[in-house]
This record gives sequence, C-alpha cells and structure tokens, in this order.
Amino acid sequence: MTWQFGPLGVSVADHVAEVVLDNPPVNALNEAAYQGFIDAFRLLETLPGVRAVVLTARGTRAFVAGTDVHDFASQHPDDPAWAVRHARLVRTAFEAIYTCPVPVIAAVAAPALGAGIGVVASCDLIVAAEEAVFGLPEIDVGVLGGARHLARLVPPQKVRKMMYTGERVPARRLYEWGTVEAVVPRDAVLETARDLARTIAAKSPVAIRLAKRGLNHLELADLSLFEGYAYEQTLTEQLAGHPHSREAQQAFFEKRPARFED
Repeated sequence: MTWQFGPLGVSVADHVAEVVLDNPPVNALNEAAYQGFIDAFRLLETLPGVRAVVLTARGTRAFVAGTDVHDFASQHPDDPAWAVRHARLVRTAFEAIYTCPVPVIAAVAAPALGAGIGVVASCDLIVAAEEAVFGLPEIDVGVLGGARHLARLVPPQKVRKMMYTGERVPARRLYEWGTVEAVVPRDAVLETARDLARTIAAKSPVAIRLAKRGLNHLELADLSLFEGYAYEQTLTEQLAGHPHSREAQQAFFEKRPARFED
C-alpha cells in the first residue's frame, strides 16, 4: 500500500511503514512538507497493522536542511496572522511524529539542520550515516527555535553552544552521548533502520503501543520516580489481561517465537 502527501510518500509492508521525504534539492520544509508530515502520521494512526515506522529522506545533500526560507521571503514580514499560522503548522507537524502510537525510527543519511532537528528529535530512535551532522543554523539566518528539541539529543551546555554559534555536531558524537542508536556507512542506514523496525514489529503490538504511550507520558508529565512507576503499573495491568501477554509468556516457556495477531 502506498500514499502520497505532498513531498512525502508513505508505504506499508509486513507491519512496517516507511515515510519518505523527497523535496529536492535539500529537503527544505515548506508548508506542503509540514502538512505532509501531519497527514502522513495521522494516516498511520488509523492503520492498526502498522507496528513500527521508518522515517527517511531521499538525496545526499541533506536529510532536512531546515525550513524553506522562501516561505518567509514570500510572506510580508509584518503579517502576524501568517507567522502565527506557520508556527502552529510546524508545531503540529513535529507533534504528529512524536505522538505516533508506534515507535518511529529516523534513518538519517545526510545533515539534519534547523527544522531537521525538530523532525529527528520527535522520533524514538535514530540511525545515522557516518557523514551525518546535526545543527541549528537559525542564528545565521535571522530566526530562532529548535533548542527544546535539540535538548533531547545533546547535553544542556552543548545546546547553548550550538544555539549561539550554529555549530554542527557529527553523528558519531551523538552516538557517544547515547542519543543516536547506530552510526553506519551511508548505504547501510536505511537497511539498519529497517532491521530495527522489524525487530520491534515482531513484539506484541499491544505492548509496544502501551509502552510508547507510557514513555511519552513519563517524559511530558514530569512525574516523580514513584508517581511514574505507579503510572507504568496501570499499563502493566492493562496488558496483563490481554491475549498477547499470555502468548508472550507461553512462548517464553515453550522456547519458541511468539506469534501476535493484530
């Protein structure tokens, strides 16, 4: 199955969805691309057979080079209505990725800059090419934003330096910080991400969706240790009565792969 939402294509096979951005020459995000993210991930919310998502981009110049500056240039700088609407569109696009009910793996084969940080940081896991770099060049083009998303990827003081200077950090450094799952040759990025997605897709889809919901809630609600654990116990209670829980336990004792129906 395949769908097209502006410059984003969506396909689904064997419980894994792939969302591909193709907006040459540098995958800059214009309004059509932001709306494409919203529409693509809203579609994925309606497909119960999807158990994991790989998000990637075509081309080698950039995974995402940032927001398309032509969008700003084509609008009157003193039009607050456009600025407010555009800001809401961008936030909604990132939120659509973050709140996807199943894990989203970013396959980053080229630089992720500016709004690209928002896209990547909204994903659950990141696989990156050795050549990939991450940065916020906003300070050099007269805008701001992205620091809160960057804070999911780099230490606090590094956020400040990258924001103030526009410094680009290589994927290998993010791997050392534990925020990039794997750094591989460029031609292996997509298949590595697919392998990870297939591993996740083999788990109970009910358990994975509950886990994703729980992880997002724990991050956003800023719960204490005991409050957070009490919340997780409610998810365990929900899972315990589901047939998938019984199948996982039975498969474990029988030393065989578990078989989960949607």
